[in-house]
Amino acid sequence: MYVDTIFDQAADALGKCDSTAVFNAITYAVKVIADQSLLDPSLGTLDLCVCEGTVTLPEDVGTVLEVNSSGQPTLIRNQFFEFHPNGPGSQSCTPCVYSDELGAVVTYRDPSGPVKLIAEVESASDNGKMLRVYATSNGKPIYTAGKTGALEEGFLVPTIFGYSQPNPLVGTIDKIYRIRKDLTNGFVKLIAINSDGTPHTSIGYYGPSETVPSYRRLRVAAQNWVRIKYKKKDLKVRSLSDWINIEEEEALLLAVKAVKFRKDNQFQQARDAEGEAIRLVNNAAQSQTPGGIKPPQILYNDWPVECGNDRLIY
Repeated sequence: MYVDTIFDQAADALGKCDSTAVFNAITYAVKVIADQSLLDPSLGTLDLCVCEGTVTLPEDVGTVLEVNSSGQPTLIRNQFFEFHPNGPGSQSCTPCVYSDELGAVVTYRDPSGPVKLIAEVESASDNGKMLRVYATSNGKPIYTAGKTGALEEGFLVPTIFGYSQPNPLVGTIDKIYRIRKDLTNGFVKLIAINSDGTPHTSIGYYGPSETVPSYRRLRVAAQNWVRIKYKKKDLKVRSLSDWINIEEEEALLLAVKAVKFRKDNQFQQARDAEGEAIRLVNNAAQSQTPGGIKPPQILYNDWPVECGNDRLIY
């Protein structure tokens, strides 16, 4: 469920508090269920299209566990595999039976050549918020003058609601290696444009809570689709649009109420609420577990060997 599905009920259960307190309580509730139940809310599955052989994963993906490429399981090779003496090195082609984990990136797409950067701000309240890009130009890191006049690494991309323009003090950039951003109320889009101002391509789309963007990137066979099993980066709830991998709304509310009980020093009520939440989650998990193949039961005959009954009974 999405956080906004349960936010109002959680706020009522907690009493008077701000949205940050509600998010923290829901985070605690999810962690309680993750630690004590049969359900693991940190696990997720993604289906993604692949056009050019690489795919950048969403911000909440922490660890890639398995990759299915076009319906075929693959072996995952990490970013150190290119150094293996018997490996393919840094070749761009990835065979269908492999998936290459390329490490962390800060944009979901890289510019194909030297470009300038502009930003589109979706909320008027985010006008002037900080968006600092760390990049290279002709292979050298870019430094610009800060508020005191001293040179600082990186440069600011103007964030003007309703109007986009590049930083006039910065020329074209080659590669982006880090980004910092203020907390915002809306999304901020990062766009690469050609040096003459003509559109190039969208390369970043940052959510309100993203302050230091970082994404996992995979290289797989081109022109296909992939299904990814992953472990979330963390279970922290940051916004109404966050996804919680728990379907039992009543169980989650009980775990939230346990936060209120504990805050009021009602520890037994807190333990009871947590216990009931775990019971509901476990019951739901067990009812949804499909019947699998049961292996044959093998019993050893306990009669004495001298009686000639040392056979196995199946």
